[in-house]
Amino acid sequence: MKLFTQYKGLKRENYILFFGRIVTNLGAMIWPLMTMILNKKLGLNATDTAMFSIISGIFFLPANLLGGRIADKFNKKKVIICCDIISIILFVTSGFIPLSLFSMCVLLAGAFFQTLEGPAYQAMVADITPQDKREKAFSLLYLGGNIGLIISPIVAGLLFNNYLWLCFVISGISISISTILIGIFVKDIGVSDTNEQDVEQDGSEGINIWKIIRNSTTLILFIIALSFYQGAYSQFSYLMPLDITKAYPENGSIIYGTITSVNCIIVVLFTPIITMAMEKVTMTKKYTLGIIFQALSFLAFLLSFGVIAGYYASITLFTVGEILTTIVIGAYLSERVPANFRGRIYGVTNFAAAFMSGVVEWGSGRLFDDYGLKYAWAFSIGMTMVAVIASCVLIYTDRKEFSNLYAEVKE
Repeated sequence: MKLFTQYKGLKRENYILFFGRIVTNLGAMIWPLMTMILNKKLGLNATDTAMFSIISGIFFLPANLLGGRIADKFNKKKVIICCDIISIILFVTSGFIPLSLFSMCVLLAGAFFQTLEGPAYQAMVADITPQDKREKAFSLLYLGGNIGLIISPIVAGLLFNNYLWLCFVISGISISISTILIGIFVKDIGVSDTNEQDVEQDGSEGINIWKIIRNSTTLILFIIALSFYQGAYSQFSYLMPLDITKAYPENGSIIYGTITSVNCIIVVLFTPIITMAMEKVTMTKKYTLGIIFQALSFLAFLLSFGVIAGYYASITLFTVGEILTTIVIGAYLSERVPANFRGRIYGVTNFAAAFMSGVVEWGSGRLFDDYGLKYAWAFSIGMTMVAVIASCVLIYTDRKEFSNLYAEVKE
């Protein structure tokens, strides 16, 4: 029972965002299939698919930085609702026009506004949640997202061959339901008035986010670790489907859909357990352990080509790592920058992650086409190991630089 009661005591807004994330991800059918759409439906090879992703990523990069600044300057709830309305229109439109690179660009234009609202969404969660509950709040939000994703990849895999257009429309409808929930029930109440021990805000006026980062060795290391980790993480929707489609040309979309659903089922079952079991472990150690699990999962994928049982074992390792890192990131950053810079720090880290995702996808795509799958996975493992090294150093620098946050930590 404690697995569920650990989420008690959060604000009503936290629970509404939880249900909103479930609904949104119930309709998130396009993104797990993006590589297969480009590769199987539009005939792009691995390198061209990666190049499309990179160009898309470049298109999204300004949205991360601009979204962070907007989140800190304007009402976060209004930012989210306005961006959602535009993205809904574009998603539904892309479903009713013939599938082509143009329709994919319409879809990506909608995704641009989803990216733009991302920092506001993250910052609002941090603002409405007391410091001692933030890790639980981000854990709950992550849990809700994966509850929605249990079904959607399987349905998307079944619709892929003959009814792909429905996936675009359903995505738009699901976002609209979430937007209505946020519009009616969520109040953008500003920063929680709970006494906090995080970074002092005194004197924060007159400085900018880049100066805050430049003056913090810990934040620099965290951003390095995060960008390389997230860059490698992008292989979940890029190299994994290429791997599975190569092994199973006819049924690859369905197999990948089930593997994605297994990922979500594990998240739903084990996020509360891991959150509770690791409660007394520092965030930096949880983060490092999560990245190590990711590296092990990529090694397992490298060794599992064409073996379905191996794919499920690999995705299990990957998911454990995903849980450990995801429940940490939002809470960690919210406690290490002034509250009025939260949107911008999320924007900067999202920018770095998106940039590195493009680099990793391009590199692994070239290796996949020119040398084969094993070299592509080896490259991904190498990128993850950079994140492992940076996060190991982070354990020590964080305790030194933010010693006030460790006053009551007992391990």
